[in-house]
Amino acid sequence: MDTLLLFVRHAQTDDNVGSRLSGWTDSALSALGESQTLYLAEHFQRSHEVAALYSSTLTRALRTAEAIGRLIGEVPRQREDLREMHFGRFEGWPLERVEAEHPEILKAEDDLAREFAWPEGESRQTFRGRVRSAIDDISRAHAGQSVAIVTHGGVISYFLTILHNQSVVNWRDWYVPNASLSEVVWDPDLGRGTLVRHGFDDHLAPLRAVAAP
Repeated sequence: MDTLLLFVRHAQTDDNVGSRLSGWTDSALSALGESQTLYLAEHFQRSHEVAALYSSTLTRALRTAEAIGRLIGEVPRQREDLREMHFGRFEGWPLERVEAEHPEILKAEDDLAREFAWPEGESRQTFRGRVRSAIDDISRAHAGQSVAIVTHGGVISYFLTILHNQSVVNWRDWYVPNASLSEVVWDPDLGRGTLVRHGFDDHLAPLRAVAAP
């Protein structure tokens, strides 16, 4: 049976601004990110009814989920398997430092023809398997219902490669903005579904208007 999955990428963090590899690193929301959670939560209150609200255990996702939960009357159900990819010993490194000190790592990561794993971290296939397992489990628990899942860009983009029967290396095709909403109708038993919308963030328009010169 189908489940409507309302995927939310967490609001902006300081590490997003600094282009750091923050997978399991517990980075905090930026000042803008804190504001984004308010507009996102108001959008949910106006536009969506959900049977449950799930969140990654990492602070950036949990704070985003808590903002939504306060307005819709749901307490986030935390799951470790909704965390971002684990970047191993490169956790917390700025991309420019990785490029300067270990260019071979980024070259290997860019080689889409080979299997890649972050040293002491996760491989693409392991991560995608974790994502598939988590989403299928949530979907089966809420068959015929709508659920919100506050998680990370990697989780959402990798799941969209599953939805579209793409190679794991196609995750780059599915950029997910901070504090955006992506809706998927998913049947975990058939392993197929429909993308309703991707990267919707019109609710953040007031913040963009303030930032405009």
